[in-house]
Order: sequence, then C-alpha cells, then structure tokens
Amino acid sequence: MLRESVELSGGAIDFDGLTDPTRTDIKGVADSEELLQFTDTWLGDDPAAFAEARRALVEKMGPEAMVDTAGVVSNFQRMVRIADSIGIPSDEAMLVTSEKLCEQLGINKYVSAANSSQPSLLKKLLLKFVAVRQFRKKIRKAST
Repeated sequence: MLRESVELSGGAIDFDGLTDPTRTDIKGVADSEELLQFTDTWLGDDPAAFAEARRALVEKMGPEAMVDTAGVVSNFQRMVRIADSIGIPSDEAMLVTSEKLCEQLGINKYVSAANSSQPSLLKKLLLKFVAVRQFRKKIRKAST
C-alpha cells in the first residue's frame, strides 16, 4: 500500500533501503532514519538501543507516532509469523499487484514463497487489468 500511495501521489521510494542492513535512511520516506532505527532495534536484543530508538522517534515524530509505529511493527511480526507457520498462500491478486516489489525485495527467495502458486498468464493479465485498478482506486479514496 505504501508503494502504491507514494506512486499515485507522484513520489518515489528507494525500496533497496528496506533490504540493505547498512542503510540508515530511505529516500522518499519521511523520518526514515528514526523509523529504521526503531524497527532494527525492535528486532534486536539490546534494550538500551531500543530505548534510544524510542526516544529518538518520540523526539522527531511525537509520542503518538511512536505508539503507531510499535503497533504496525507488532502487527506485521504477528501476521507474517502466523501466515508462514501455517502455510497461508498469498492470493493471486496480491501476487500480481506486488510482483515487481517481491522480486526487488527478494521475497520470492523465502521458503514460504513456495506456499503461493503463480496464476496462469491469462489470469495474470486479467488480474492486472482488474485487481490493480481496483486496488489503486481504493488507495486514492483512502488518501482523500
């Protein structure tokens, strides 16, 4: 959704920063330095570093943003762990709408990617025509 909403608003995001552990910011994402520090320390095992990341995020974006960020990180951790552990496949519309991003981020290399089967070429074309348009329409509506 982030990628689509940014592209629809005429912006761009450097998604390589999401998979490069040496990066400290992501062009196109406001306050990405603090957000990356928070998520990296969230996944780590250094309580002092995490406390510093929380402080930096609150200082830069405010306490509400820190709470929202913690909620988003927690939810993604939960969803991914549940889906991967029980083998939930991605639906075909999601596979089509996220095809380029999954390739760019290396998501298709994960073992759990085998849970999802690719649609036929004809179905892929139909989904691109219908699902992608509907998805973008929903994002536009939510953005207004």
